[in-house]
Amino acid sequence: MTDEIRFIEDPDTIKVAIDPTRRKILELLRFNDLTVSQMVDVLGKDQSTIYRHVEKLLKAGFIEQSGERKEHHIPEKVYGRTARMFFLAPGFGALSNEEIIEKHRKEIYHKTFRLMKKIGYETTGETQEASKEMYTYIESLVQSKIKELGPEQDLDFEIMRRLRTSIILIEMQKDPKLKGLAEKYASTFI
Repeated sequence: MTDEIRFIEDPDTIKVAIDPTRRKILELLRFNDLTVSQMVDVLGKDQSTIYRHVEKLLKAGFIEQSGERKEHHIPEKVYGRTARMFFLAPGFGALSNEEIIEKHRKEIYHKTFRLMKKIGYETTGETQEASKEMYTYIESLVQSKIKELGPEQDLDFEIMRRLRTSIILIEMQKDPKLKGLAEKYASTFI
């Protein structure tokens, strides 16, 4: 069973996830469950390297075996994430999960607004709340559409980025609530 969010506080477990190859594996598994050979094809690394990284992710609890499939009559394990999102939060033991999520969201909003300002968009006092409302709705909408694809789709980061953008643009025309949230958000910039 995949959790929505898993909080990781243990520094040794966090070290497992910050390795660049393991981060790429986790990113790939965000969209689809995959076999080691499928990961090899996408990442361009040899099978023994990917297998070693998968073993470390399994042992640390970031992924699990989600099934098995046969390719040319050879059984191969299929792996999936144990959570849709991992919060790597060393030293946050005194905070509740909700407090960690809210702190993370605020950091994202501040960084986004700082970058928007850098490219010429000034924000107003209502921007953060409008942003939170719009992006929460968009995430829910996009996730429900992507779930309709099922597990057999071959989604990499670039395809996923384009798919998300396409869904948002199309739904903005079809969904009056999303259109209204986007207009409200855009009106908070000067």
